[in-house]
Amino acid sequence: MTPQLASALRADAVRLSKQVVRANMTVGDAWTLYCRDWLASKSSYKTDRSLYLKHIEPVIGSRRMDEVKTVDINELLRRMGDLSPQTRVHAVGLVKRLYRRMAGWGVYHGPTPTDGVVVKRVDNARMRFLSPKEARWLLEELDCRSPQFADVCRVSLFAGLRLREIFSLKVQHVNIDARVIAVMDAKSGSRMASMTEDLARVLARYVVGRRPEEFVFTKASGEGMRTINQTFVRVVRDLELNDGVDDARHKVVFHTLRHTFASWLVQRGVPLYTVADLMGHSVVEMTRRYAKLAPDTRREAVNQLDGIL
Repeated sequence: MTPQLASALRADAVRLSKQVVRANMTVGDAWTLYCRDWLASKSSYKTDRSLYLKHIEPVIGSRRMDEVKTVDINELLRRMGDLSPQTRVHAVGLVKRLYRRMAGWGVYHGPTPTDGVVVKRVDNARMRFLSPKEARWLLEELDCRSPQFADVCRVSLFAGLRLREIFSLKVQHVNIDARVIAVMDAKSGSRMASMTEDLARVLARYVVGRRPEEFVFTKASGEGMRTINQTFVRVVRDLELNDGVDDARHKVVFHTLRHTFASWLVQRGVPLYTVADLMGHSVVEMTRRYAKLAPDTRREAVNQLDGIL
């Protein structure tokens, strides 16, 4: 059997299995398909699976998809009353994605029960960014305690990468001469990130002379890094960067470094559209939170009209 024929047979098997469950499909049937053919390969698999099994399945898992109504989604939300508003938003979003995926596959034709549900979204966007002095303190202390993780932090601070994007970097993704980093399979799609000369010198130590398929940052075993270094947490604590802060949006965490990257650029007059591109934001609206940091150029702009007549 040729590889092409085997692939075709697998595709037919998937298509037929979906057709079998089309009649009287329950939410549980749909979830099984969704997990097997879509969710299993996604980074959100564990979180979404836990959310479904703990909260969604007990309420609507045994119901036929076309029988689930808005009132059932409201009941789901009522039962989740003690959980955070953001978790409730995620639950409704997961049900919506499940229905839309089944409709897209052609195995469900009917209404989506979340369409009439209004869930107040939570503004959990992080507001904290570091001053240059705070960033210097953080990096200097990390250089002493965990030099490699200090350089991980530099990639986020000076190139705007997310932590998982940094951990996914391989030698082949870093072009020192061109001073660019290929960020593959990022949250909003692959992109090219630029780096400063200083960051290029730092990364050169990790990529020059190594095999293309190797991870840039590795554990002592040689495997790629997967979790945040607890030294970072301890350094933030020891520098008292979060002392007296009770709002999570203002606490210094690793993601603060990416937020700082964007904030510094906007403060120096870089257009929001350019910052959005560098950050890998899918829509520029995601970057608008930084607008208040931009220099006020409105008066200068209208002054250009003085003497025009």
